Amino acid sequence: MTSIRSLLLPLAFLGFSGGAMAEDIAARGWSADWKVIGVAEDRTEVLVRPESVRELPPSAARSFAVRQVWAGFDFAPAAGLDTGRKIILFRYDCAAKRVLIAAATDYATSGEILSRNAVAADSADQYAPVEPETLNAAIMAEACHL
Repeated sequence: MTSIRSLLLPLAFLGFSGGAMAEDIAARGWSADWKVIGVAEDRTEVLVRPESVRELPPSAARSFAVRQVWAGFDFAPAAGLDTGRKIILFRYDCAAKRVLIAAATDYATSGEILSRNAVAADSADQYAPVEPETLNAAIMAEACHL
């Protein structure tokens, strides 16, 4: 399994930019319920699916409720990258501003699945702090309605 740190590192370098119209998103193969929330310097677009936000109650391995949301990373506009997209299921401890990447899938530009990863268990010690003013913080704001 890829470490949380290596999956979150690209989020630290992403900047905020304006959104795109739903028709533009759909034209690139995303359904209209995805929302662009940022674009990286290499033109990678970052999207969230607001309708996917769900609250999960505390569990035996985690004493706090979390909110989860699906986010997408469209690498197709970025030159020189082999993967077309990455879809990640983020879980946020909104009160403590911490994150867990629960699942991630990488897709080739053809749509073929390149890799799939998921955490075996959702426990409190797996959550990492969310760096302020990053795209990860923007995704958390969507999930937590901050």
